[in-house]
Amino acid sequence: MSALRTALITGASEGIGRSFAEAFAKHGHELILVARNQQKLNELSMYLDAKYAVTCHVFSMDLTPQDSAKKLFKQIEKAGLHVDILVNNAGMMQVEKLHEADEDVLNRLLQLNINSLVNMTKQFVGPMVARGAGKVMNVGSIASFMPTPNFSAYGASKAFVLSFSEGISEELKGTGVTVTCVCPGMTETKMLSHAEGMEKYIPGFMKAHPDTLASEAYSALMKGDVIFLDKLANKLLVQWATHYPRWMVRTVNGLFSKFK
Repeated sequence: MSALRTALITGASEGIGRSFAEAFAKHGHELILVARNQQKLNELSMYLDAKYAVTCHVFSMDLTPQDSAKKLFKQIEKAGLHVDILVNNAGMMQVEKLHEADEDVLNRLLQLNINSLVNMTKQFVGPMVARGAGKVMNVGSIASFMPTPNFSAYGASKAFVLSFSEGISEELKGTGVTVTCVCPGMTETKMLSHAEGMEKYIPGFMKAHPDTLASEAYSALMKGDVIFLDKLANKLLVQWATHYPRWMVRTVNGLFSKFK
């Protein structure tokens, strides 16, 4: 197991976050599991302890309030724990045209996907730098590389995550702390199944299983890769999106969105 023993995973109760928790447990990490659903976290903690004999600490918290990262940091500090690896996985999607979107949901998305991620990183990176070792995994998306009509705010929030991750990875060079932005494509989770039927238009070869994604992302994190893209199809899609004119990319994506 890595000397970086303790991993904090947000949004750990289901989907990719749960798969991340299992991937870290397989490698013997002590886990700090964070999500809103206390019952699901407790069940996950018992499952991981029974299967992998790892210690899990559960913190039930909604990370959307502006002061949530600071509160969580203090709770973890009070428990006598320190975080070696931070996995900023918590996030949400809203699939609607902007002018039809629920404003409260929209602002919650922006708060969770952007502000919370930045605040969590700010809180936990400082002690890592002081110790001279640590890792941060920020979960972006294939949407980080291209405009996403009908869920524009989500795509833009993930573009922020990618840019932010690349920026701080350079800031932290030489400190012993690395940053990896994991950019999944279409992954078989509840988020995709609730995306207004969008999943039925995605070919099977482009969909990833969350356990496979988590295992590969873990390896990329431990190697210190700055950007991780899963599946060859997603890598080719990103190559297309970043090398063709932007007007062409947004036009094609706009046409695709009309078939939803």
